[in-house]
Amino acid sequence: MTEPEETPTPQLTQSQAKRLRQPLIGVVITVAITMLALFAVMGLRPERDVAFTPDVDVEEAAGWTSDVAGYTAIVPDVPEGWTANYARWENRAELGVTAWEVGYSVDEQSFLSFAQTDEPNPAWVNDATRQIGATGEETVDGLTLEVRENDEWKYYVLEAEANTVDGTAIVFGGEATAEQFDILRRAVTESIDVEVEHVEVETGEDNGGSTG
Repeated sequence: MTEPEETPTPQLTQSQAKRLRQPLIGVVITVAITMLALFAVMGLRPERDVAFTPDVDVEEAAGWTSDVAGYTAIVPDVPEGWTANYARWENRAELGVTAWEVGYSVDEQSFLSFAQTDEPNPAWVNDATRQIGATGEETVDGLTLEVRENDEWKYYVLEAEANTVDGTAIVFGGEATAEQFDILRRAVTESIDVEVEHVEVETGEDNGGSTG
């Protein structure tokens, strides 16, 4: 019995080997360019723990909100360094409520906010407090606030019936220290139904008639 002949190994010429290497070199170059572009974009992006917090003019937003809300939008006197992330007149149509909402960045770890409405309902309160049940009560400036808290969040609810100042319902809370919560509670309750004075901006236009 004769043994099968071995298949000869194909031999590539130098020009053939060069042509085979060219597509591989192109792939390597393309991948390298893509990786460089990706690293460049990542280098331009801020770190994930760095948050941009706009300094919203709460007084200005409260001015026109009060005109349409039917009540005085609260503008609490918060400490210097608290940055307003938003101040808005929010239409929560799915809950049947329109509300004045303001949120503050207190520091890198703490955030506090409040919402005010003259047309509250249980669905809105539960949504604003993340469905957390009542855990107690506290009194601030003669107003009884319902406390709702868990391991992560804490909220205070001033029911419309308990608000003897203007009858609006107010929910405020977030993540903060006990001292920061106390500052917000007092700032909010002291500002209920307090109108903010607005300074008229002069346009510099001369409304007088021309002289001959």
